[in-house]
Amino acid sequence: MLVDLDHLFADPIFQADRCSINFHPLHTYYAMILYVALLFFRKPFNIIGIGLLLHMLTDFIDCLWMFSDCKSCWL
Repeated sequence: MLVDLDHLFADPIFQADRCSINFHPLHTYYAMILYVALLFFRKPFNIIGIGLLLHMLTDFIDCLWMFSDCKSCWL
């Protein structure tokens, strides 16, 4: 999805043990509030909001799996 283009602005671009939630600009809690607001608009904006929120959910699950294997990552 295009929302992952914000990963290109990170330094380094890829880091295996980095959680993208609240690290990349389009993955912050503030951006997620805007994605929830999209749900109250007409099509296609509400569908885009659903897709973005599902994307954030999968990234959050990825963070949980990463943290379950790396106890020091919680710090």
